[in-house]
Amino acid sequence: MAFDAKVFRVLIASPGDVGNERDVIPEVINEWNAINAGISKVVLMPIKWETHSAPLMGDRPQAIINKQLVEDCDVLVGVFWTRIGTNTGVTISGTAEEIEQFLAQKKPVMLYFSQSPVEPDKIDIVQFTALKNFKEKMRLEGLTESYNGIPDFRQRFARQFSINISNLINNTLENKYEEVKPRLSIKKNKDSEKAVIIPATINRIEISKEPLTKEKVDEHLLKAVQSSANPNGWARIAAVGSYLHTYTPIDYKDFQFLKLQAFLKSRKLFEFKEDKGHPILRIISK
Repeated sequence: MAFDAKVFRVLIASPGDVGNERDVIPEVINEWNAINAGISKVVLMPIKWETHSAPLMGDRPQAIINKQLVEDCDVLVGVFWTRIGTNTGVTISGTAEEIEQFLAQKKPVMLYFSQSPVEPDKIDIVQFTALKNFKEKMRLEGLTESYNGIPDFRQRFARQFSINISNLINNTLENKYEEVKPRLSIKKNKDSEKAVIIPATINRIEISKEPLTKEKVDEHLLKAVQSSANPNGWARIAAVGSYLHTYTPIDYKDFQFLKLQAFLKSRKLFEFKEDKGHPILRIISK
């Protein structure tokens, strides 16, 4: 059955010596979609220059790729082995330029460096030295990962990608929840000089008016937390609130609660704590 979904584009960035890894990444992404897309209403789209770019004149090649692909992507996965790539005229390689553009826009970047053996005679010393310098530079920007062989890469990437995508989805839901909070506007009444306060309209998915039994309410709450949670089971309350508002008929104010957190605590289904100043919760294990 068809469903509406939010699409995140995942850019696969690398030089030409990691072809096997470039095949593994879309496989892992498609596996994530098969398991999570229906529940989360999120679809991940793997993007490669060889499949998503088109010939075009009028600018340097990497600038065209940036406009066609990089600017619209949401997450970047970069992989390196012995090469850094070809200089673009602006920076040391196309892959490096894509990574730098993502970092400048504060978009998520996942970088992997292969430690697989290589025959010494096949190493380009200039490329290898440039890659080593770039690797050290990236270590100052955040956390990178190393791996040994394709099975190790697949295992590490699948687990770590799931963590980062869950965080991206939760942050997106939280930002959406903040954006759609009712805002008050002031309008003059035609028959009076008094100001009339009018709540702003919030767009919402059409939800059927089903009978809300206690069991049905708890079912909606459990699904909201499961859909908003990280792999460790914890979800931000703001993300849960956004899910409830968008996909269910649950409004905590209908239950005479002023705060969503108080309402969730009253159901006795979850445990709570603070994470970097944000209230989070998870389902109580039975």
